[in-house]
Amino acid sequence: MTEADENWRQEALDDFRQWLRETAQAVATPAPPPAVDGWQNGIDCDLHTLFSGFAALRQEVHLQNREQSRATRQLGEAAQVYETSADDRRRIQKDIAALDRQTSRQAENRCLESFLDMRDALVRGLNATGRKTGPISVFGFRQRQLDGIAEGYEMALKRFDRVLGGFGVTRVDALGCKFDPETMRAMETVSDTKTDDGEVVKEFLCGFRRGADILRLADVAVNRHPLEK
Repeated sequence: MTEADENWRQEALDDFRQWLRETAQAVATPAPPPAVDGWQNGIDCDLHTLFSGFAALRQEVHLQNREQSRATRQLGEAAQVYETSADDRRRIQKDIAALDRQTSRQAENRCLESFLDMRDALVRGLNATGRKTGPISVFGFRQRQLDGIAEGYEMALKRFDRVLGGFGVTRVDALGCKFDPETMRAMETVSDTKTDDGEVVKEFLCGFRRGADILRLADVAVNRHPLEK
């Protein structure tokens, strides 16, 4: 073997040995895995990042829940204010309607009081026809004329009473009843032991009522027994 062949052989062996050393070193020390989505290398670092993310997510959920609770509370308060306003509006409308009915009824009562005065005039006219102020002729013409006038007054009174009844107006029962200061006015007193004490014995002017409203008091005379000594 020549010297040149011996040198080539030695160089080949040296290259082979160097390749083996490099290969063994590469197998013993593997390359680290590449970072993924910004995560750091190593298990400890990955857990820290994961816990930090969970903590931030928990804080965000807590803030959202608090905002939702505040919004729900404000919505409940707004609903309560709306209900209160609606109740106030209904109560005001009810009061206005009641006041309107009361005002209308008072106006009707005042109008009906004027009708009572006209009715009193008819009653006075009817009573006047019963008085014999003039001579009666032989054939009774004067009495027949008075009877005709009395019938006219009676018809007018009946019409007045129908109109008043249509509005719910009725007469106050006074004659022969117990004196009632709510519906009657005592104009005079008499003393009759045969009549009950406090009984109305005479009616000067009839009273009228409309339901619970007293349009006019009845003017009456009341019997009073003398006090025992």
